[in-house]
Amino acid sequence: MRRHGGPIARFAPLALAAPGSISTSMSHPQSQMDAATEEVLRALQKKRQTAEALRARQHEYEKAYLRGRQQQINRARVALEAAEAAYEAAKRDLQRLNDKADEVIQAQIRAAYM
Repeated sequence: MRRHGGPIARFAPLALAAPGSISTSMSHPQSQMDAATEEVLRALQKKRQTAEALRARQHEYEKAYLRGRQQQINRARVALEAAEAAYEAAKRDLQRLNDKADEVIQAQIRAAYM
């Protein structure tokens, strides 16, 4: 899995530097890029929220473990595993949307210079 600043950070300066005639003739690609950007931002927010939930479940598990109460430990472990799964799903979704946004931006750049 590659890690990078995402399509927004990497290509925003290129999109902003495009001549006015290109940007007006490319309203559809621009709307695609805007939609992809919005999707990435929503996915990033979801990942942040799931990371916060994961940290909370980890804390609950550690607290239950320190108290040594098996029933609480079991409940906390189940909640922790669910939070881990949600976080991993959010990470995968964010990566997929980043890749999709990269493709949209690359297509817009290619179209601008053809």
